[in-house]
Amino acid sequence: MFGGGYDNAFGTDQAKSMEASFKEFLARPENQDVLEKQQRKEAKQAIQLQEKMRALEFREKVLESEYDAQKNIAPFLENRVLRRIVQTFTNDPSGDFSKWASNPRVVEMLQHAKKLMDEGYLNEDEVEQFMVRQLQDPKSEGHTQFKKATRQVARLPIDQLVGALNEHLTERRAGNAAYRARDFKKALHHYERAQAVVEFVQGLSRADQAEVEVNKVAVYLNLAAVYLEMQEHGSAASFCSKALAIDPRNCKALLRRAKAHTGRHDYEAAAADLATLRDIDPYSIDAAEAAAALERARAAHAKRQQSTFAGMFERGRLFEGEGGSGTSTATQRRLEGPPQRRQIAAA
Repeated sequence: MFGGGYDNAFGTDQAKSMEASFKEFLARPENQDVLEKQQRKEAKQAIQLQEKMRALEFREKVLESEYDAQKNIAPFLENRVLRRIVQTFTNDPSGDFSKWASNPRVVEMLQHAKKLMDEGYLNEDEVEQFMVRQLQDPKSEGHTQFKKATRQVARLPIDQLVGALNEHLTERRAGNAAYRARDFKKALHHYERAQAVVEFVQGLSRADQAEVEVNKVAVYLNLAAVYLEMQEHGSAASFCSKALAIDPRNCKALLRRAKAHTGRHDYEAAAADLATLRDIDPYSIDAAEAAAALERARAAHAKRQQSTFAGMFERGRLFEGEGGSGTSTATQRRLEGPPQRRQIAAA
């Protein structure tokens, strides 16, 4: 990073000395804020440059596409929201822009959205939210393709990547402070902002990407922890699974997912996670405590079920006839008829 210029200007020894001095300057605690600010600025500039490159790529894709495809999308390019949606067509895995631009269902959806805006029924933001919700729905036609096409990442060199990761770390620290203060809603807000950064950036080298993956796991575990505190066990289990997809032997992820499964009364899944955790760390005190909590939860659940069934049994006995015949008193009276008719029959 520094060697070439310094070598030419000052000689090898002096260059190495200046490089070491500069690194020492950057490492000083009082300079961390300035350094992080510069790194965030560089990361922002890199992302803006990528946005410009995407705009140029979009223009080239449109010009290279079939005439019918160009004609189909032309009415939507002047609208900010619709243009952004059309731009996602360039992210098709096979590079087939025309496939999307010539899809009758897609064109019909765009036309309907434009009509709603032109006639004043919805504004641009409302239309964008509506269309994205439609395509994000797993039951919606085109959901899988939309998910692939709209996934965006920024591939950053190491210095800009460090800036982005520092930004995510700032959010995580704020989230941790809110978590310790038991302000879980605020903690969730900061953790989600950190998640947005680590899921957006990508390292150029394998080593850089490995660092991104480590930070992803940390964010997912933060999110799992806060969802556990909020009693949203399904979300907690989901983020633990994301962490385990990256690091299958992560003890914190296994422990927190076991707790989430316990909260959902999925005791078998919780026991399986704790068994895996004990295989990795046989002497884990946390695993032993979680296993004890699991058994208590199982016992309490069984007791509640027993109480429920016992109550149902007792209520059933109220309708049993004398002698245990199984016929209720009310049923016997209906079969015997009104008292007056019974007296007449007896006479």
